Amino acid sequence: MPKSNPFVANPFIPEPESAPETPDVLAADPVLGGSLSLPGPASPELAPPVDTSGDGSWRTSETTARPSLCVMGVHGGAGATTIADLLGSDALDVGTSWPLATGWERPLPELPVLAVARTHHRGLAEATRFARLWAGGQLPGSRLIGLVLIDDGPKLANEQRAAVSRLARMTPHGWHIPWVETWRLAPATQAASPLRVRRTLQQIRAFAGEPKKGTDR
Repeated sequence: MPKSNPFVANPFIPEPESAPETPDVLAADPVLGGSLSLPGPASPELAPPVDTSGDGSWRTSETTARPSLCVMGVHGGAGATTIADLLGSDALDVGTSWPLATGWERPLPELPVLAVARTHHRGLAEATRFARLWAGGQLPGSRLIGLVLIDDGPKLANEQRAAVSRLARMTPHGWHIPWVETWRLAPATQAASPLRVRRTLQQIRAFAGEPKKGTDR
């Protein structure tokens, strides 16, 4: 039996067909403007010097999986599962631990990793700590693609916008996903996502497939 939709008043009455959509227009982002992402240091070696002595350490986990992209939340409830689902079945939600490849093959591959955080206080604080640890060379063994910051509400405060802009430049690539109201009432799918979100997902997949500079892979 198909699952009922709690937001439909009478599930026995079919809903009318929706009118054809008008052509999508890429709306400006409240933080990134017309850009899909902001660039940052491509590797820890290219990042500004940072003292991570007060930042603790980041948890790690080993995996034998070889996904096209590992999606890691920098805190619980970051939205990593949603982003992994939107990216497709070859993306793996790895929880909140930095993933490291394990197995018999040598050399072990560097797994591509996408970090995800919300824009509330805890999310921004943990994203900052994560970015500092990465820049300080404390997260070797896998390849960070960048950081996605997902809005925690319909409108960001000025302090949040400033923090998102700063964090977006602290990793190789920084993305921002504004509040998507439709995700509150229905599953998050690419088809039901704004054009900016779909383009962002495409760009993330493209960067994940790029070999690390200076290698033959």
